[in-house]
Amino acid sequence: MAPPPPRLLAGGDHSPPPTSTSSPEHPLLSAHLLLPDPSPSDLSSPHLPHALAFSFLTHPSPLPRRLLLLLHAAGGRFPAFYHSFASALLSLPFPLLLPHPRARLLLAAAELTRAAAPGFAPLLLSLLRRVPFPGDARLLDHIREHSSFLVAEEPQLLASAVFAFLRLLARNRLAPFPRSAECSNCEECKSAKNLEECGEKLVSFCVSVLRDHFQVCTLIGRDLVRSLHELVLVPEFQGLWKDLILARNVDICRVVTPGWCTALSISPEMETQLLFLMNNVKWGSQKRYQLWFARKHLMVPGGEERIPDIVRFICCGYLPTNEVIQSGVIARWAVIGWLLTSCSKGYIVANAKLALFYDWLFFDETKGNVMNIEPAMLLMLNSISQYVDITNMLLEFLFLLIENYEVRRKEAIEQSVRCAFTVLVKKGVLPSLELLTCCEKLSPLLRQKLVAFLSSTTPVAAVEACLKPINEVSKAAELKKRVCSN
Repeated sequence: MAPPPPRLLAGGDHSPPPTSTSSPEHPLLSAHLLLPDPSPSDLSSPHLPHALAFSFLTHPSPLPRRLLLLLHAAGGRFPAFYHSFASALLSLPFPLLLPHPRARLLLAAAELTRAAAPGFAPLLLSLLRRVPFPGDARLLDHIREHSSFLVAEEPQLLASAVFAFLRLLARNRLAPFPRSAECSNCEECKSAKNLEECGEKLVSFCVSVLRDHFQVCTLIGRDLVRSLHELVLVPEFQGLWKDLILARNVDICRVVTPGWCTALSISPEMETQLLFLMNNVKWGSQKRYQLWFARKHLMVPGGEERIPDIVRFICCGYLPTNEVIQSGVIARWAVIGWLLTSCSKGYIVANAKLALFYDWLFFDETKGNVMNIEPAMLLMLNSISQYVDITNMLLEFLFLLIENYEVRRKEAIEQSVRCAFTVLVKKGVLPSLELLTCCEKLSPLLRQKLVAFLSSTTPVAAVEACLKPINEVSKAAELKKRVCSN
């Protein structure tokens, strides 16, 4: 009896004919026929990268040396081959891969890195965005082994690894993973370790890279400080904070976190579905898509801990165009409001609000992007009509941040927040701050505090601004345009 075809994906039918276009493995199954004895002309075949990727992932242990020789022979003769091979691996549905193919995927990434082959950086970045997953400790070992090379050739990749591991530690998601029964006899999968088994090694890697290559890590921007704040009670990070970060805190926080960095904290599948939600889903139709997203990513163990990172991605990693804003799709602020109300744990709500307001604390008109601070303002403004408790909650939290986030730099933070309010009005995000300062629905104490804060240099002007009448009819009409109909 012929042995069954090699399994690549979890679930579903894995034995369609190689020519079946309905098979998710069709390009690989049809391409691997080239491999038994490739001729020199086959090395230039466009199917060879898929064939080699298939063999890498499915060949029983140990991996034959001839596959490695074929990889580097084709890559040496045709430099574009390495990139095609990496693209073939990236095209695979990673969440559906079984443990054995995942282990081989890490091995393929290691081979590409050792050869400094084109395409290895996107492959490693994709794997970093998917931690934690079974066997992911190999990824840490691999990056640690090549850290000196990465500093010289791919500093952004090394900074990405540090940030991804810091966020993993901050989310406290190092939980054990069940092993697959299908790989119980596979030595490669038996020996694979998870990051939860290597917590000390993970902390050691982050601390050593931060100490030895701090300039590279500053590419992360101010979110490096945010992540280290969450880990400051860990003894190793506590020492790092006192020795290194405390003196450079101000300079780091002036660097705006780039969009590629915030995307590292969420998986590619989460990013794709969030972008679909904010680019294609019209107002009034969002609830079913929000439930779909929550069931897949939030209603799972540890899923809620990702909400602060999702908020940071929405604020800094996705900047909608004017066409999208005017197309009637659900806005960023509405998605963030839904995420805030989805949190069931107080510390996650606090971290999510910090993620929302973090750019306000260090905003500089010459360097900052108004789109990073826009969602918080629009969420406060549009919640007044029907959800004024959200506006009160956010304003109260903003004042708590101003007072307590960094006491030694309180005046600088106050100036940054005032600058943020001013720029939001200047750029037309809201017509006037009177929509907040003179809104009777807001908590009187918060309204008085806001007026005093915005006009702190002239107390008389603060009182006048608070008592200044506004056209209630036009205000109601303006708010009605902005309030979520749901």
